[in-house]
Amino acid sequence: MRVLKFGGTSVKDAEAMQRVENILEQFTGKLIVVLSATSGTTNILLEMLTFASKGILEEAQKLKNESKKRHFEIIEKLGLMSSNSLIEEIEGVFQNLESLLKGVYYLRETTERASDVAISFGEIISTKIFTEYLKAKNKKCVWFDAREVIITSKDSQNSPSLVRIKNASQLKISPLFHENDLIITQGFIAKDENEIPTTLGRGGSDLTASLLGNALEAEAIEIWTDVSGVMTVDPRTVETAFAQKELSFKEAAELAYFGARVLHPRTIQPAMDKNIPVWVKNTLLPNDFGTLITNESKNIKTVKAIAFRKNITVITVQSTGMFMAHGFLEKLFQIFSKYEIAIDLISTSEITVSLTIDDTKNLEKAKIELEELAKVRVMENLSIIALVGEEIKNSEGFLKKVFTALDKIPIEMISFGASNVNLSLVLPNVNLNEAVRKLHKELFEKEDL
Repeated sequence: MRVLKFGGTSVKDAEAMQRVENILEQFTGKLIVVLSATSGTTNILLEMLTFASKGILEEAQKLKNESKKRHFEIIEKLGLMSSNSLIEEIEGVFQNLESLLKGVYYLRETTERASDVAISFGEIISTKIFTEYLKAKNKKCVWFDAREVIITSKDSQNSPSLVRIKNASQLKISPLFHENDLIITQGFIAKDENEIPTTLGRGGSDLTASLLGNALEAEAIEIWTDVSGVMTVDPRTVETAFAQKELSFKEAAELAYFGARVLHPRTIQPAMDKNIPVWVKNTLLPNDFGTLITNESKNIKTVKAIAFRKNITVITVQSTGMFMAHGFLEKLFQIFSKYEIAIDLISTSEITVSLTIDDTKNLEKAKIELEELAKVRVMENLSIIALVGEEIKNSEGFLKKVFTALDKIPIEMISFGASNVNLSLVLPNVNLNEAVRKLHKELFEKEDL
């Protein structure tokens, strides 16, 4: 059994859904097919809620009607207008959406629960349509509500509850294969331990696929997207980027965490736990090799890819009280923990600690307490560049190449050594694209490193 996930661009319209059906024809075994909402739908649903919460109900309804029209055009082009059951189901979803929008309008407030319910409609609609299309093609398939098995815990990260997911999947999904070859389900959506609808966060469809693969010990997990694998860098920044044929789990996890858009950051761990290979493939070019992610990659190149994230903040804490003192860092991290501020990178010296964060929501509160310990400096509008590869520590000349490429580009912070697969650099946003292009040219376009 394999788990295949298709993203929003892969199911964006009738033609795209037909391509997915053609891809499924290539497989002979049992499949779980995880679908995202059609491209752009989640953003439109959130926009509807924004209008409704601001008291502009007519604009929210206008967007709802446009979305409804778009999805019924897909139904019509797939030849499914004669399916009364499908039409009733989709009409019912949009009626529920209308009721939700009115509730938000009357309250002038969008609660987290209302948002989670609203954005789940996108995945429900896409999977209902695609399941009916497969049935029209005489496929042995069944629609399944992912919220029956994708269960999250009560922690602040809304983390998946692996044991519950495994037990529920084996109880509720496995028996469906007795009479079906294909199980069609949703990515992204979930419920918590109290049966309350929630989500896995944006891009969470990849994670859904990985969680189901882990729970049911799949032969492989395949992430189908709009690029032919994990690229050496985002091709929107560097046109000469190319796909790597193989990566290790560690490399893929680092790349995802530091901004490689092709994978959700939490996708790798569930697959890694069960040593399940992960493929990244291109829906538009299904015959391309893609990228294979396994425990041990045979790719011997030093640097496999460059990832980056913009708009991060560096906090530098300086105190002579750090020198030869114990307990200082503990106090420091307790403050960040208190205000739920996640730290990405850390660099230390005798009297200084520098660290990076993404979310500055509670930074001002934390800063007040930090200033009781030490002098604090905050630098904004920065970016992280991560150079990822399992052999970077052991490669002669690697650092020379990196700093030659970045000559005259200001570097605010360096993190190297904590991970044996990653060299991270922090620099101003305005220098990011230039730095990425120079690094790619030096590390990938000149000679093998």
